[in-house]
Amino acid sequence: MVRNPDHEQRRKQIVDGVRAAARDHGLGQVTMARAAAAAGVSVGLVQHHWSSKDDLLIDTFTHLRGEVLARIDAEVARAERRGARIEEMLVAGLGQLLPTSPRRRDEVYLAHAFAGLALENDRLRAGLEAAQHELRERVATALSNGMVCGEVDPGVDVGIEAYRLLALTDGLAAHLLVRSGVADKARARSIVAAEVARLCPGECSHDRAGLRDRPSVRIDG
Repeated sequence: MVRNPDHEQRRKQIVDGVRAAARDHGLGQVTMARAAAAAGVSVGLVQHHWSSKDDLLIDTFTHLRGEVLARIDAEVARAERRGARIEEMLVAGLGQLLPTSPRRRDEVYLAHAFAGLALENDRLRAGLEAAQHELRERVATALSNGMVCGEVDPGVDVGIEAYRLLALTDGLAAHLLVRSGVADKARARSIVAAEVARLCPGECSHDRAGLRDRPSVRIDG
């Protein structure tokens, strides 16, 4: 079915209202009425698009995750165009998950607040688990590609290491929500870079051959 552009634009307007209301009041205090007020629409219009607050929060989280993944995709694509190592692509992608700018801080806050609500809500938890699984699969694929070109050792369990990388990045992101000075941000980035470097000690076979073409790395879908 073809989606109506106006319909999609209105839904995005309301989702943006949820995000604004969450910044002002906290995600747990967002209501249909507050989302409507922040979006500049009627409560009835919000209810026309979403039958429950849970549905609205799930769509907001899905939209947020989509924005982050699209930005990761852009970072990886830029790295690929300049013939970067897969190690560099992973560092650039994972760096998008750290709250090192006001925009990313809002994103990380909303993601962690959503996770907190999901602990007591099965529907929200399902959405969170799906998003986490998707991202782990993308990172595992990137590590597998690194194994193909020689950067990652053949014996590495890419599933476990993807889990480890994302857990580390998520933990650092949570710390930066509380303490986010310049030194803290630099330390977090260096920790992620060091962990990726540990997993990518090898020389890329494409570099040895003097070629720029290499396996595509997509940790975002």
